[in-house]
Amino acid sequence: MAVLVLDVVTDDLREQAWKIYREAFDPLRLTAVQRHVMYPEEFDAVMADARVAKYLVYDALGGLQGMGTMTNQLRAMPLVSPEYFEGRWPGPYAEGRIYYIGFVGVHPAAQGTGVFVEIVQHMTKRVAAVDGVAVLDFCTHTNERLKLPRAIRTLVASWASHVEMVELDAQTYIGFDFMRAG
Repeated sequence: MAVLVLDVVTDDLREQAWKIYREAFDPLRLTAVQRHVMYPEEFDAVMADARVAKYLVYDALGGLQGMGTMTNQLRAMPLVSPEYFEGRWPGPYAEGRIYYIGFVGVHPAAQGTGVFVEIVQHMTKRVAAVDGVAVLDFCTHTNERLKLPRAIRTLVASWASHVEMVELDAQTYIGFDFMRAG
């Protein structure tokens, strides 16, 4: 497996990346109230934004198997509040040591093959090297059913001398159902 980190992804590679992204994340369209899946034009903007690093994982035959995005330029991430991070960790924020992981996605056929581990390891080693903070957001499905935050914590703890997992925020969506039964 080879990991390539790029600032910008264009042309045929962008098309391949969009296919991987769509196949990895389309199921979330039905499991989360807040949209966790980008539309094509949003994806294209992220792929073109040099402030966001793109982590691409290839198999031995050169096929793209998975990808992720990460940045310490928090203003590059829509709907993320840089002010929150500046208030919580003023020193690390000023020094650019707060990283936001936009997504990590693996093609369904490559899930369970170590691609996810490769991406997460490359990203978190970069953050650990600067004594930084890596932040991800998870919908309830990914958090409670798949236990993904705990899995990442266990993975990172296998090579990092210190890592602490802290819940930063949560949002609850409440519906008031006025439909008549029957």
